[in-house]
Amino acid sequence: MADAREEDLVVQSSDMALLNIASLHSGGSLDLSPRYQRRNRWDRTRQSQLIESFLLNVPVPPVYLAEESRGVFAVIDGKQRLTAIVQYLANDFPLSRLELRKDLEGARFSDLSADAASTLSMRPLRAVTILRQTPDWVKHEVFVRLNRGGQPLNAQEIRNVAYAGPFNDQIIQLAEQPFLRRQLKIRSAESSAYADMSDVETVVRFFALASGWRNFGGNLRDSLDYFMLQNHEAGPSEIDEYSGRFLRAMHWCEQLWGGHAFQRYDGTQWRDQMIGGVYDAQMVAVDSTPDHILQSTPTRDVINRMQALFGDPEFDTSVRLSTNTSARVRYRIQAVTNLLNGNLV
Repeated sequence: MADAREEDLVVQSSDMALLNIASLHSGGSLDLSPRYQRRNRWDRTRQSQLIESFLLNVPVPPVYLAEESRGVFAVIDGKQRLTAIVQYLANDFPLSRLELRKDLEGARFSDLSADAASTLSMRPLRAVTILRQTPDWVKHEVFVRLNRGGQPLNAQEIRNVAYAGPFNDQIIQLAEQPFLRRQLKIRSAESSAYADMSDVETVVRFFALASGWRNFGGNLRDSLDYFMLQNHEAGPSEIDEYSGRFLRAMHWCEQLWGGHAFQRYDGTQWRDQMIGGVYDAQMVAVDSTPDHILQSTPTRDVINRMQALFGDPEFDTSVRLSTNTSARVRYRIQAVTNLLNGNLV
């Protein structure tokens, strides 16, 4: 990373009326989801309480924007506040669980009196804008530092910032694969696995383990970080190769295990929950197994053999307890690899 100098960071501060913020967004000049941003975390209660704060004229912390091009801004810090403002003024939700303005409980923006609507629309929010001549890496560093003061970034959100680029963008795209979303129970942008970027981390997890499970050192977070550090500048052909491997593995897991893919059998039934250790074992195993073997494998046999495998206490432990030790990662992946190849017998 380049050495930072005071003149690298060029900023401008101003007060923006909430109505102007909503207008900027509707006109396409305010990007609430730049590639380095975290996803929506606030529920309707927190959004309502923010609107209540504006109505009461309670001071609200400033937001930080980055000027991407002339007149176009991306949010660096304050995404949750800006999203609440934009959505409420667009009439997207009614106020709920208010603490002081109980009279406005259930009111959408269109339900407010003319005076209240005007007051809210003209309330100011301080915006600190990082101007476009500031280098991109400085913007990303500002993002990380600002978020240290609020709800901390999780490991995948940090990777999303630190390794932004075409490969990271493609990983986010791969996380939208329908079968993966179904197994993660992602039904909307409010689903927890989507909001905290678990879906994206799941893709990185496959790449990291498929690339080095035999030499896994016992720290999953470090392995995912190292994979992204080594590959975030991958070119188009490498990105295509990684994408093809992921989609192929996901396809075969769906074909072989169907709705039971990535789930644990408890001896009497399949538990309706995706387990990271089972995901590792199945995805990496099919990745290393040729198509002609997978094509000759009856689905019923694979499911029966998988049930039997959970009868092995060592395998069951490897996907449930201390799952990221090097021995247990290797054991569970090798066990499913053997299962798939054993179907030829």
